[in-house]
Amino acid sequence: MKKIILLILFCSLIQAISAQPVVSSQGAWGKEENGVKTMVLITDRLISVAIYNEIEKRFLYSWGGTYVLHGRQLQLQYEWHSKDSTLVHSTDFYSLNLETNKLNLGESLKGLIRLGGNSTGELHGTWIISGTYADSVLKKRPNPFFPRRTMKIIAGDYFQWVSYNVETKKFFDAGGGKQSHVRGQYTEEIEYFTKTSASVGKKLFYTYSISGDDWRHSGQKSTGGILDECWTRRSRIESQFLPKAN
Repeated sequence: MKKIILLILFCSLIQAISAQPVVSSQGAWGKEENGVKTMVLITDRLISVAIYNEIEKRFLYSWGGTYVLHGRQLQLQYEWHSKDSTLVHSTDFYSLNLETNKLNLGESLKGLIRLGGNSTGELHGTWIISGTYADSVLKKRPNPFFPRRTMKIIAGDYFQWVSYNVETKKFFDAGGGKQSHVRGQYTEEIEYFTKTSASVGKKLFYTYSISGDDWRHSGQKSTGGILDECWTRRSRIESQFLPKAN
């Protein structure tokens, strides 16, 4: 009888453990120390990091790329690094220590907390700018993936965009901050912007629509002028423009 009771208790314990939600590293993470902010966005296969001082409107640096998880170790292949371009295309490893709302990533990214929950939406993920609209007619770029790549990452309640050359390893520009999107309305609150510090602190309002893997993004630029862009999910761009393995 005791064996039966112990077996029932053991099975109940296993069910309780298996019913616990799996903690995901995907989303927005960050911290602030002495006025310097660290923002880390993680999607299903890409990580983007930005370090900046929002109060002083000063961008410090950014790096990121694609990753693969091996248990508690994150294997990163750099796609850009604004401080050290020699790291681009190289591989690095970061130990990953994850709790519900806390994340340590290697020695350099410790004490990160989840920003704005882990909510997702239809724009969550990684996008590549692929074209522009003129009078609602879309003109796509011949190859938006090579050599210059402009990418936007949306995770949780935050966004980052970055532009770089995958052949020369040159870093161009980046920007990011808070975002929200619902029922065709997309909003950005800029916390850092490399092109001009005058854009930091601005709140921008856009309209958006999704058609397949394309996102139409329309409104006013932070520096003035009309913006009417097409962004395409990175997974679709990769399937079209990455060389096929033999």
